[in-house]
Amino acid sequence: MNQHMKAAARAQLLAGIVRARAKSHAEGAALRTIGRNLAQAAKGLREAADTDRMPDEADQAIWRARMAAARAETGIPTAVFDYVTAPVTGYAPELPDLLPADPEHVSRENELRARLLDLAGHLDCREEDVAKAVLVALIRLHSDYDRLAAEVALHGRADQAPKSYRPHTGTRTAAHLPGHLTVFDGGLILAELEVPYDITPGDIWQLIRTVQPTHA
Repeated sequence: MNQHMKAAARAQLLAGIVRARAKSHAEGAALRTIGRNLAQAAKGLREAADTDRMPDEADQAIWRARMAAARAETGIPTAVFDYVTAPVTGYAPELPDLLPADPEHVSRENELRARLLDLAGHLDCREEDVAKAVLVALIRLHSDYDRLAAEVALHGRADQAPKSYRPHTGTRTAAHLPGHLTVFDGGLILAELEVPYDITPGDIWQLIRTVQPTHA
């Protein structure tokens, strides 16, 4: 099976998965659009199997499927479409490093990377049921990654700059990093505190006002 036929097989399998979901999904219309365009991409890839690039018809169909997934809550991460085209383009989806500060998020990111390594090598299995199960698992994996990315954006990255808190009155200020808060009084460190990764700004302001010195 050449690279275009591999991509066509993946497109056809993903089209079937998406169409099955459309039957009971609130975004059924968007999912049917995705499925229809994936089927068109599969056709274009089969017909252009003797070329060395993505055929225009298939490329445009994949783009339309990707846009439909991005514009609605379909539950189909846009990264999944890159698995379809990967045999031809040579580009396979990756999980960019989120650099989470929260140790729980670090553990979850590592688990996702391990799952991806385990799955990616089975996409071209000759058993259609296995390849289909792998695509379903990859949809779930990238959905989990997108949720984790949203949590990291909320709770903080390990490489982010401290956020400064400066009350309008008094001499106390604070610098907040995920999991850590340093409270100053003028130019002196008043206290260094371990704080929850999901601490709210309101709780930080309360600590600035009420924390007692941690040194003599």
